[in-house]
Amino acid sequence: MPTARLCPLADVAHRLPPAGWMAERLAQDPAALANETALWITGDVQWPALHLDAPLAPGSPLGSWLQDLADGFGADSLPSALFLILVDGDLRIDGALTSADTDGTTHLIVAGNAHLHNAVVGGQLVCVQGTLRVDELLWGHHNHGELWVHGGLQARVALFTDEYHLHIKGSEQVDFLLDEVRNVPHLAEFSSEIVGAVFAPEFYDGVDAGEGGLAAMLNRNQVLAAVRAGQSAVRTSAGIDADQPMAHDLCADNAISIENIRAVVHTPVIAHKEHKASGWFLQTDFSLCQRHVDEEGDARDDNVFITVWKAWDFYLSVEQVPAPRNWLERLATKVWRSAVPTAAQRTLLYRRYTQGEPGPWQVLTPPPDAGSAPEAWKACEHAWRGVLDYVRKAVGQHRARYPLYQRLQATLTAEHIEAFTSLPVFAEQYNDWWDSDRSGYWEDEVWVGARQPCMHNGVPWGRVLKYSWRNGDDAPGDDEDNAHSAYQIDVDEAREGPAVVEFSYTQRQSDSRAPLPRCAADHVARLLRFHGLVQARIRARHEEAQAQQTEARGLEAAAQRPATPPPTAGLPDAGGVEGR
Repeated sequence: MPTARLCPLADVAHRLPPAGWMAERLAQDPAALANETALWITGDVQWPALHLDAPLAPGSPLGSWLQDLADGFGADSLPSALFLILVDGDLRIDGALTSADTDGTTHLIVAGNAHLHNAVVGGQLVCVQGTLRVDELLWGHHNHGELWVHGGLQARVALFTDEYHLHIKGSEQVDFLLDEVRNVPHLAEFSSEIVGAVFAPEFYDGVDAGEGGLAAMLNRNQVLAAVRAGQSAVRTSAGIDADQPMAHDLCADNAISIENIRAVVHTPVIAHKEHKASGWFLQTDFSLCQRHVDEEGDARDDNVFITVWKAWDFYLSVEQVPAPRNWLERLATKVWRSAVPTAAQRTLLYRRYTQGEPGPWQVLTPPPDAGSAPEAWKACEHAWRGVLDYVRKAVGQHRARYPLYQRLQATLTAEHIEAFTSLPVFAEQYNDWWDSDRSGYWEDEVWVGARQPCMHNGVPWGRVLKYSWRNGDDAPGDDEDNAHSAYQIDVDEAREGPAVVEFSYTQRQSDSRAPLPRCAADHVARLLRFHGLVQARIRARHEEAQAQQTEARGLEAAAQRPATPPPTAGLPDAGGVEGR
């Protein structure tokens, strides 16, 4: 049977983790926290929920538990606030461990293991000396919060944002990791669109471009409300995988090797009967090339070319060079006129940009080889992992028959685009495609504009819907506002038969538009997210305006109606009945 007592923080100083700030503060200045109150619980405990903002509020699970103990606390004996809850045992929370305030709440230390259903925390120290297991969502947010786990972490979804302090010892088993605070590989490292697969749209916070961090995309208060109500804020694992399937088996070791370069350039990213393909993410673009002879008769090797915009270029190739042979093998080749045997050789080159201008190409070798450039190698490894992330998602979409692109085609039909772009905001207000002030406008961080079918300077133009957003910063030598990416949807109604919808995209304003590949999972997901959020907001405003107009017309009609009806001829007056 667990026991509990209220005591000064100094009484539990010997039970505090020695590496934490709390123990260090007490050691340096014992009087600094002398007036703080701790709740010291001995034994294993299980609660339905624990809200660290006000853990002893009337009706709270912890307050009720304390009153139900054999030597329970009376309601009047409970303090209004706690500095620390120390569980000298295991802790199980069937619901959620939460804190809405991220600037300072009750701290929690568990000397044993902790098993939680959900945890949305920030603004306090949470320390688990054993294993921390979270069945659904673990979200640590804000730089005033800190999580220490000494016995390993298990979680289905883990999200760490806004400089949250994280210290994990032991193994980590996280199905879906989104980690902005540690320099570790995670699902949102090269694109924030995984948020749309993990969280349902009702948890979005406005129309966010996704460039300002994961927390900015989410409504934390809504997530808190959901988990406190016993609901799940994250989708099922099957649902996440269905939206964003990944080929984790592709280049599993992440190495820049001959085998992996060949594997990448022989994926469905390069279409059937084609030899090249390109793509981009963030401020990085890349091209894949299979070994072939081009139109000019030049032989091309298997290669991956990566550009980190005006920072680095990397060329990773697999060349076929003559294999080493002895004199007898060379003679046999000459006599029998057989093909010269070749062997695969990896070639890695790089060049660095200075003030927007590229430097000379140099051989790239990994540390600690002689002549290696550690900074260039680190940048190349990071860019290469970004390409692998793109390609793994592309192969995942291919294996699943492109579910995201199918949804895009089903959502953005010609009929849907016509109805949406015919709303007054596009047809009456922002209706001049060639006037920068009237071609579109910003919905929070996303620019939206539409072009109606028209004639301009004697040339026919079709219907267009366009979304744009700021993607990074302008580099030296760039035109102003060049760092804006865009998706454009064209509706071709001039052909016989049904109208054709075409999707295209650009990484920068200076780029020419290119067809949006159906395998570009993050781009398709972002376009769907942008359109869903912007459309919902515009339609809501339109419906509100229509309701206001209807109400105004009703009031106007009522004002014009006479207060008393006019007398009607032929009706009897008060003196009697006509005709008597």
